Amino acid sequence: MANLKIPQEFWSSYIVEKLRRTNPHINLCVDESIYVKGGSVVYLPQAGAKPNTVKNRAFGAATAVQRGDTAVMYALDVFTTDPTAITYAEAQEISYEKTDSVLGDHTDTLAEVVGDELTYSWIRGLKPAANGAVTVEFIPTGRRIPTSGSVVAVNTEDGQTGNRKSFHYKELDLAQAKFNKDSVPKDNRYAMFESFMLKEFQNSLSTNQMAAFQAAADVSNGIVGRYAGFTILERSSVLAFSATGTARVPGEALEATDNLATILWHKGSVTKAMGTTELFQDLRNPLYYGDIHSGLLKMGGRCRREDWKGIAVIVQAAE
Repeated sequence: MANLKIPQEFWSSYIVEKLRRTNPHINLCVDESIYVKGGSVVYLPQAGAKPNTVKNRAFGAATAVQRGDTAVMYALDVFTTDPTAITYAEAQEISYEKTDSVLGDHTDTLAEVVGDELTYSWIRGLKPAANGAVTVEFIPTGRRIPTSGSVVAVNTEDGQTGNRKSFHYKELDLAQAKFNKDSVPKDNRYAMFESFMLKEFQNSLSTNQMAAFQAAADVSNGIVGRYAGFTILERSSVLAFSATGTARVPGEALEATDNLATILWHKGSVTKAMGTTELFQDLRNPLYYGDIHSGLLKMGGRCRREDWKGIAVIVQAAE
């Protein structure tokens, strides 16, 4: 007998829980899902310049001015998995529940891709332009901090070759000062490290620094430590830039001279929005002699501020 149809409510809760467990950063931002327009776009108003303050103003009427508000935006991307067929024979003969295994494959794939895309979307900004056009910009160079540690060989697993300056704790000290200078709130600051960059950072710590760092670990919530006011998270992939500073699209093969990066943010400075989550099922399909399953998820995000305050990246530097 073919498998029973899986309720959409089960699929939605299943994929959301998977996203949360696999990608701790997905909940460490502002959730604007309720503000999605037309199922695909979120607009973020940007306040204009603050009014001037005059000391001992002379007698007479002051000049009234309007505040020139603008807006930034982001669109939700649509992520879909390739359909998987479970034949009638498989459903009858395989000793384990293959449907559960297949659904696990689909959620794992979506979670990995969406997690990569979310950090990328936080360093890429979209702005409405004239005649309905949209302009694209990326995190400015002034918010990119180069590594400054001792020269080490790169992690060749990502396709890089040669040497880079390693990640030193001084980079996080500098990022802390930058956030403080920008009046970013001191709570809810986070940093997402690529695994090898995290090891370099840990190697730069003194014994006392390492003890304090590890004391803040909370593995159940994906937190590996805390330093310079940043709660530290780890992921196998985060961000990468070309040698000329171009952000690499998630999933794009890295070139030998590319550089990995760590992203730092304040929870109130970045956003995400989730739209539709769907599980498509064609049960007892006559062409495949079984059931076919595939999944769909809509997700988007960006830096909430046009001036990029509250977000930064630390990028590997050439030796």
